[in-house]
Amino acid sequence: MASSEAPEPRPPRPPGSGRVTFTVLALVLGWTWLYNVAIKGQGLVGALFTVVDTLSEDVVTGSVVTIVVGLGIVLVFTLTKLYTQVVSEAASFRMIEAMAVETVGRGDLRGFARRLLHFADEPVPEHVHPVTPGGALTGLSLLYALSWLYLVLFSEALFFVSWSAGVDLPINDDNLNLLPTLALAIPFSARVMAMLRYRYTQDYADFMPGALFVLLLVGSLGYLFESHDQKFFLLQVWADPVYLEAFLRNGLLLAFVPVFAEAVFWLGHLMLDPVVEEAEEEELAEDQA
Repeated sequence: MASSEAPEPRPPRPPGSGRVTFTVLALVLGWTWLYNVAIKGQGLVGALFTVVDTLSEDVVTGSVVTIVVGLGIVLVFTLTKLYTQVVSEAASFRMIEAMAVETVGRGDLRGFARRLLHFADEPVPEHVHPVTPGGALTGLSLLYALSWLYLVLFSEALFFVSWSAGVDLPINDDNLNLLPTLALAIPFSARVMAMLRYRYTQDYADFMPGALFVLLLVGSLGYLFESHDQKFFLLQVWADPVYLEAFLRNGLLLAFVPVFAEAVFWLGHLMLDPVVEEAEEEELAEDQA
């Protein structure tokens, strides 16, 4: 059942908020008027009547690219940061399972999304593995999908690093296996560190959002400036059916490697703990209570 608690009322406006509103509006409109006079060469009176046109046409329309790229950066950073938090915590999939039971199971999708965004604040459970078959299947399926995503993204990132350093990587059958292998090794190594309880796992994983940020930024610059020198690995693979088939065939197996390692990690804990089944039942009962 969804929570029936009413949202907290908004606090009243502080004293002086009206003057602050007037000041902000005056600054925006005043700057726009000066822009019309100094840059567009309009008269002092005529510039007043085109303030709204300047704001709607020049400021808003002209900033569409900035807004789109900025939102793309925010989205990429948010998703990759969440991914690094997941791979850096050994019990992350058990934590996601518990969050889903406590929120999604009660129809609170917004609460689940909010807790995902604050994943680092979640309590670490006793067990590292999910306690239900559905949770285990969902966790391994999610890991497989994320492995595919990072296999694709870091293949492009590594190709870009080589290209920017002046190293031309020919695309052939061997490289279509080697490059995705190296690409997947980056996030997979972070997961292995988490399994080994390495204390600096999060520090290592935190470089991944920055790498994808640079890739997004450079790709945007190449597109906006219509650069003909820029080369993209995935575009070249997509354009050749033979290369695309080889890339997908290799990726199917490579993306399963982290899933296999995670399954072995869970099975090891299940076998080593003699009272794990009883503890799981108690933990599950607490989640569903």
